Amino acid sequence: MKKVTHALTMNGRVHGEVKDPDLLPREVIEQRLGLLDGVDRYSLSLWRLPVGVPFDRVDLAVWPQEYVQVAGSADRMTVEVRRPGDPGERQYVVGRAVPDNSGPAGEVVIRWNGCESRVYSYEVFSAAEAAEVFVRYYETGQVPDTFRLRALPL
Repeated sequence: MKKVTHALTMNGRVHGEVKDPDLLPREVIEQRLGLLDGVDRYSLSLWRLPVGVPFDRVDLAVWPQEYVQVAGSADRMTVEVRRPGDPGERQYVVGRAVPDNSGPAGEVVIRWNGCESRVYSYEVFSAAEAAEVFVRYYETGQVPDTFRLRALPL
């Protein structure tokens, strides 16, 4: 059996390894993203386990320190990534590259769990689109080069 390297967190409180006896990691990620309804299941984070630490020994009070996450529903969500920065960690909204001649981007509201996130139209994803970002993050620890990152205020 392949070594488990990553975990998923649903709604900021339900944690589990990325493993399934019948599904590839890509399929597990796609399945979980597709479950988001914005109400009962409204967020999902993917993060790498600390090296050499089994999942049941991870201190969830201090881990994860880096991750990719979504909030919203399967048909309308925002994607963010957290990375180390200076100072401390930095949070970024993931978006598609926008041609210079596309005009101003409209603001869109993503609702989840009674909250809302305001992002630009090119920063709204479906579960299938977000899966591309999550799978690349799973494989490399990075967001695909075809996407851009917008830093959130500290």
